[in-house]
Order: sequence, then structure tokens, then C-alpha cells
Amino acid sequence: MRLEIWSIHGSGFHFGRHGLGQEETDIRLPSDSLFAALTSCMVRLEGPTAVSRWGEAFLQDPPVAVFSSAFPRAGGVLLFPTPLRIPATRQKDEVIPLKTLKRVRFVSPGLFRRLLGGESLADLYPSALALQDGQVLLSAEERGQLPEAVLKDDRGRLWSVEQRPRVTVGREWHNSNLFFTGRCVFMPECGLWFGVRWLREDPSMRALLPRLMQELGDSGLGGDRTSGMGRARMEAMGTCDLPDPVPGAPWMTLSRYLPAEGEMTALRDERAAYSIESVGGWAESPGKKAERRRTVRMLSEGSVLGPLEAPAPGVVADVQPDYNGTRPLGHAVWRWGRALAVGFTAGVLDGR
Repeated sequence: MRLEIWSIHGSGFHFGRHGLGQEETDIRLPSDSLFAALTSCMVRLEGPTAVSRWGEAFLQDPPVAVFSSAFPRAGGVLLFPTPLRIPATRQKDEVIPLKTLKRVRFVSPGLFRRLLGGESLADLYPSALALQDGQVLLSAEERGQLPEAVLKDDRGRLWSVEQRPRVTVGREWHNSNLFFTGRCVFMPECGLWFGVRWLREDPSMRALLPRLMQELGDSGLGGDRTSGMGRARMEAMGTCDLPDPVPGAPWMTLSRYLPAEGEMTALRDERAAYSIESVGGWAESPGKKAERRRTVRMLSEGSVLGPLEAPAPGVVADVQPDYNGTRPLGHAVWRWGRALAVGFTAGVLDGR
């Protein structure tokens, strides 16, 4: 498959997560949040009536395109989530401690393809370059593509999370209350990236996407945008080729995944390994107060599932608030749950 790659450049972001305080932030932008932000941009640019055309394109099966989540990048080196199930090591003696391997959250394209092809992370680790306190792993050949700022940093950091002080002032007594907000800051030339896989030809949607990206960058990504976070520049970054899922073989998702009712066999497969996230948040609609979306449980990026025939597994759920039959927003609120699936080589996880 071929992914259309988009880069995100920005000074600082706050990506909140369900159940965490405001002082915490994630370093990735999930695919469902990205889709919701693009839908909001569509309304601002084209008006509410244009959303029906947008919905028709993405609610069909298969949709016109699927999105990955936004992951870190180091200059031009894209980082991929480490698969939650990988081939076993061929070494008889354990050389790399298991807790060291579990710390690796992201791998470079070269290592990612080798993991999908059947090589073990334990076998690749000794010759690889570890960055970000062991959370990022690159092959030695990709070291020369790193930005100068990363190479010069003593800890090999690509990003840092800082606590930004904020204060609220009471309306009546003018009393102050200090609190902190987490802010993810990337090193120079580092940032985020995400991929778009086009499943159907639609010239109008292809022409619309760059406009939405520009609008999204100007309006900002993530939370706390009114305090200066989230401003970004989004640019096309070329393409990236990854292996398609192989019939009968497991696959990994590069996006959050909400399985359809008929896809439960993928979770029960003996080769499956996945992490579940509770996803909530707020929904905003023009002229109405913000309402909490209904919470759904989704599989996180890096989850490995059993074989499915669908080119874009998953569903798009309507999570508009519902209070005993009362729906104050009066329209659907979509939670994007389609998976961007990449395939393992057949047989590499059998007997794992």
C-alpha cells in the first residue's frame, strides 16, 4: 500500500487523554481526533450543508480514505508504533532485558518493516540506536537522517513534556487559583506525521484535503488552543510504501480501531495482542453549548489482530450525547473507528 504523508510542525501541543488530569499530555494525535478536527474544518470552510458530501465519502464501505494517527518524527525519519506482538527472538540466551524492550514505543521505518517481516526486536536492539530514554529505536543506517539538534542532545531527545503554569481568577472575589497544563514541545526539525491511504478515486476530495489541512493548522490542534497551544503548519511530505495485509495472516493498526460486530474473530485470534482505551471528550456545535460525547472503548495503535477481509476494518460510531432519549445537539457526532491496517509476513507470528 502507499500512504500519502503529511507533516505537522508546531511549537507546542496539548493532547488530552480520557481519565488523565490537565497536567498530563500525550505525544500523539489519535486518528479519531484528527478526523473530528477535519470535519469541523469542513463545516467552517464549506458550511453545514457540505458535511453530507463529506459523510457520504467516509461513511461508505469502503470509505474514500483512512487516516493513521499522528506519531512523532525526527526530521524526515517517520516513527511507527511498536507492534504489541512481535516474533520471538532466535537467541537462546536473553541478552536484552524484557523491561528494556517494553520501553520501546516507536521504531524507525527500517526497523518497522523488519519487525513486520519476522525479525525480533530483541535481535534488532543491540545494533540499533536508542533515543528518548529508550522510547525510540532507529537502525544504525538511519542515524545520518536525524536533525543536528537531536544528535547534539545528551539524552537524544526528540520531544519534552513541560508543565505550563496557568491561573484562574474568581469573578466575585478575584481570588486566584494556580494550576498546570502539560505541553509537548518538539526539538528543532522534529514534530508529528500522519498518513492517508486512499481507497477510492475521488478528485474532489483529493483537492479538498490540502485546504482542510491549512485550515486545521491555522485553527490549531489539540486542547488549550486559546492559550497559545496547537498552532501548526501542515505540509505534504511525499509517500511511504508499507506491506498490505496478507490473507490469513495477522495485521497491525496504525490508527485507533473500533471493531464492527462481525469483526470480533480478529480479537479472539490466538495471535492477537491489543490495548483498549476509553475515548470520550467534548462535542461542540455552532450555536449550542458543548456537550460530552458518549464514551466508547477502542483498540489503540500498535494492536495486532487476526485476519479480516475488509480493506478498512472498523466502524464509524455516532457518539452524540443522549440523555434518556433527549439529544441536545440534534445531529450525529462521528467517532472515527476505521483501521489503517498494515500486514505481517505470513507465518511469522504462528506458534508465537
